[in-house]
Parts: sequence; structure tokens; C-alpha cells
Amino acid sequence: MKFISKTIILGLLSTTALVAQEEPPSAPATPPQPQAETDPEIIKSNSSYGFGYNTGSQFSQQMSRFGLSSDDIDRERFIKGFLHAVDGKDPENGHDSLNAAMLGLRNLIQEREKMVAEDNLKKGEEFLAENGKKEGVVTTESGLQYEIITKGDGEIYDGTEGAKFMVNYKGTLIDGTEFDASPEGSPVPMTLNVVPGFKEALTLMPVGSKWKLYLKPDLAYRDQRRSDVIGPNSTLIFDLELVEISKPAPKPKAVSEPIQIPPAPESE
Repeated sequence: MKFISKTIILGLLSTTALVAQEEPPSAPATPPQPQAETDPEIIKSNSSYGFGYNTGSQFSQQMSRFGLSSDDIDRERFIKGFLHAVDGKDPENGHDSLNAAMLGLRNLIQEREKMVAEDNLKKGEEFLAENGKKEGVVTTESGLQYEIITKGDGEIYDGTEGAKFMVNYKGTLIDGTEFDASPEGSPVPMTLNVVPGFKEALTLMPVGSKWKLYLKPDLAYRDQRRSDVIGPNSTLIFDLELVEISKPAPKPKAVSEPIQIPPAPESE
């Protein structure tokens, strides 16, 4: 409970930063501070909701990694267990009962994820088999499929270590569900520390190109669940635009010390 309480309190005490026009460093913009509530009943009501909201947000983020959602929760029992823990009470049916339930839940999750992975793999293979037949779709040796939307004529990655790629992108599943996207009109920097299919495309695209990528699971996240949307063995589609490749500044060469010539010995 200590970890949850500390995290929630920090979340409740933090304020949202306001977007302001750039100011000189000597005169930073100061966002307006919220006025503290004074009515004890309102404080209790709203802060209680805040504790619950932040706990639920954390729970949702953590559980989505295992494919769980609110449909898997008995809300009445959840609230009861939460309040028992807050009040410092022992579990209703003992710790052994809780451990047995969690082991059972783990087994259910594994079986369900196995079925999801098999279904995603089958659907992805069928989709890519048909997609690869379309005019303009190129399939590389690794199995990456892409089609050129806009043919760029800029530079191509030359292998420079530490290069950054400024890109615009949008990621979807094969059913059209969007799971990620860069801010509209604001390219984001990326390195080659990305999934294999994305990495391959970045090293092949000329600057100025817009490609549509089709990543089979082996070139994406394989059999790992990444979120409530990206399940195991998901086939991913990316609209990718390469805006710029920036290279790190060369390291300055070390300056060697001049050779010191000892003075000639004085003659007697």
C-alpha cells in the first residue's frame, strides 16, 4: 500500500502544465496556481474520488499488459477488497485463498492468450498472403511488405552509428484499429532501437519518402502482448514518412602534445 499511496498522492498534487508562448530564459512563464478548496465535505468527496481514479488508472495500465479489462473484474468484490486493505484488515478468506485465485487467474490468462495468439497469427498470415499479391507491394527477404506512397529523393541511411530519424507515423492493426501515431505536423525522432520491420524500413527509405509498412509478428512484437490493443502475434501496419536523418556531431580529434626536445648540455 505504501507504493500505491505515494504514487497517488504525487498524482493528486501535480498540476497540468499549460502551454505558453516561449519566453526568454530569464522570464519563464508561470502557470496560474489552482485555488485550494476550503469546504471539508467537498475536499473529502473530491479527494476520495481522486484516490479511486488514480488507483483505477494504475490498475488499468498494469492489467492491460495481461489482456485483462474491467469485464474481468467483479466490481463489488474489488471495492470490498480495496477497502479491507485500506482499513488494514486481513483478506476475507485468508492469504492462501487469494494466492489460489491468482494462480487460477494466471492459468486462465495463459490459455486465453494462447488462443488469441493463434487467432491473430492465422488472420495475419491470410492478410499478408493476399496483400503481397497487390500491385505495388514489395516483399523483402525478411518478409517485410511495403508499398511506396511517395518516392523520396533524399539521402539514405549510410550506417552512421547514433543517427536519428525524424518521422511522421501512424500504426494500425489489420482491422483498422489505431494504436499509436505521432503528433500531427510534428515529426518525432527515432533511433534504430525499434521493432525489426520498422528498423529495416528506416534503413531502406530515402528522405522524403512515404511508405506503408506491413509487419508480420516476427518483425513486430512476436507472441508478446504490448497493450490492450496489440495482442500476441499481431500483424501491424504503419504509415511512415521519413522527414530527415540527423547524424551525431563528429567527435573532436585529440590534439597531440608537441614533442619536447631536451636542451643541449652546456659546454664546460
